[in-house]
Amino acid sequence: MSTSLIGPGPQVVAQGLMTSSADQLHVLGEKTVSNDGRTFRYVKVGGTTLRPGDWLQSPALVANHVNLTPTAVLAVGSTEVTVTLGATAATANQYSGGYMVVELATTGKGQTLLIKSHPSASSSGTLAVTLDDAVSVLTSGTTTVSLTLNRYNGVIQTPVTTLTGTPVGVAVFAIVNAQFGWICSRGLTGALADGAITVGTVASAVPSAAAGAAKVMAATLFAVGMVAKTSIDTQVTPTHVSLD
Repeated sequence: MSTSLIGPGPQVVAQGLMTSSADQLHVLGEKTVSNDGRTFRYVKVGGTTLRPGDWLQSPALVANHVNLTPTAVLAVGSTEVTVTLGATAATANQYSGGYMVVELATTGKGQTLLIKSHPSASSSGTLAVTLDDAVSVLTSGTTTVSLTLNRYNGVIQTPVTTLTGTPVGVAVFAIVNAQFGWICSRGLTGALADGAITVGTVASAVPSAAAGAAKVMAATLFAVGMVAKTSIDTQVTPTHVSLD
């Protein structure tokens, strides 16, 4: 057991901060706080080996796994829901730890249900989803649901032009692709900058001139933190991350 991430309470973590593990030792998205108050989230890497200082986003949404029609009404107490997928296959447990959201229904709309497991399913096939959260309101009328991935399962470098997921934090260690480790989601850490961002200025994740970089905040952009010193273009600068 590592004590490198003991927080203000009696907290001990199984994996140290500056490590990459082929074995999953925590729940994805689990939060821990260091003695100095910084917050870290446990993730699995979904693209290439992380580069310390890069801004990261959640895995991209699967367009053919949203606005799906269940094969039957969602009954109160049920933990089994079958949906018909769009033209993209699903791998086994792809959505484990993610959520099923009831987006449209005459009654029962707005339920957010934690997904436990599911088998694989072919393109345009049916997918039987087992839930951790039981359905609490019977659905009626035309009903659609969307499957959303656990936002920490397959984190990637933020793209240059448009976010395909939501910002989740900054890499602090070179976690190997498909392995597990910690990223910073709140507090001071070194983060890549696009251009000169004046000290005390809010930073935004994208669009930027380089993948994994933040730039000066502007209208309609997503705020991710505030620089602690005026940045130098393409360099890592001390930044107060504010994503938790």
